[in-house]
Amino acid sequence: MEHLTKSQIVLLTLFVSFVSSMATGIVVVTLMQQAPGPVLQSITNVVERTIEKVTPTIIEKPGKQVIIKDEDLMVAAIERNTKSVVALRVAGEDGEMRSAGIGTILSKDGFVVTDKGNFGGGVLMATVDGVSYALEVVSNEKSGTLGLGKLTPVKPLATSTPPATFIPVILGDASTLKVGQTAIVLGGWDGKTIVTGLISNLDTRIVTDKETKVETKFLDGFGLSQRLAGTSNGAPIITLGGVVMGFVSIDESIGTQIGIPAAEAQALLVPQTPASPEVKKAR
Repeated sequence: MEHLTKSQIVLLTLFVSFVSSMATGIVVVTLMQQAPGPVLQSITNVVERTIEKVTPTIIEKPGKQVIIKDEDLMVAAIERNTKSVVALRVAGEDGEMRSAGIGTILSKDGFVVTDKGNFGGGVLMATVDGVSYALEVVSNEKSGTLGLGKLTPVKPLATSTPPATFIPVILGDASTLKVGQTAIVLGGWDGKTIVTGLISNLDTRIVTDKETKVETKFLDGFGLSQRLAGTSNGAPIITLGGVVMGFVSIDESIGTQIGIPAAEAQALLVPQTPASPEVKKAR
C-alpha cells in the first residue's frame, strides 16, 4: 500500500466498495428468496408505501421543473371552495338555531344546492359576509336527492351595507371518478370542518339502446371511505383539482350515506340560469 500513488489508492477503494456492494446484493437476494411468504410480503409493503410517500407530482415548465405535492394540491382545493360553502341553520321548537346541513353556492345570483332532506325542518338560514339570508326553496323535486334554493336577505340591506359576494364552485363530471381517488369534504356544523378520504366504490348501471344496441354506462352514486355526521348532509365532495364532483347525502334514520353526482345539481340550476357561465363542467 505504501508504494501506491493517491490515484491508485482511490481506484482500489472504489473497486473494494463495488465488490462489497455486489456481494451484499447477492446475499440480500438469496435471503429474500429463502424468506417465508409473510415476511417477504411485509418487506414489499414497506417498500411500496415508502415509494408512494416520497414520490411527488412533477410538472414540467419551460426552463424549469416544478414539484407539487399532494398536500399542496389539497390546500389549494380547500382554499378554492371554502367561501362557496354555507352552514345552514333552522330554528328549533325552543327558538334556538341548530345545524341543518350544508349548502353549496352554484351561481353569483345566490343559488344554493343541498340535500333536499334539509328543507323539511323549517326555513333554512345562512350567513354570508356577516349578512343573514333565508334559503328560499326553488326546486325540491320528489324524484331527486338534491334540492335547489336561493339566498335572499332576511332584512333589506342598508345603503351602507355592500351586497354579499357569492362565489360559485366549479362542477365536475363524476363519471370520471376512480376508486381510490382522494375525496375532500367541507362540512360540519360550521361548514369549515375538513374531512378527507377516498372514493370507495362506484354505483353504475348499463343501459342498452333497443334500436342501436349501444350500451351506455351511468353513474347513480358513489361511496366514500370517510364516515360523516348529519351536520355534513349536503356537503360538497371535492377532488385534489378543486372541482366539486358531488354532494353528500346522509339519512341518519337508516344509517345510509352516498355521494350524489354533481350532474344532478347542474340539472337543477340550468332551468334557473340558462346562460349562466359560472357552472362549468370539468374533470
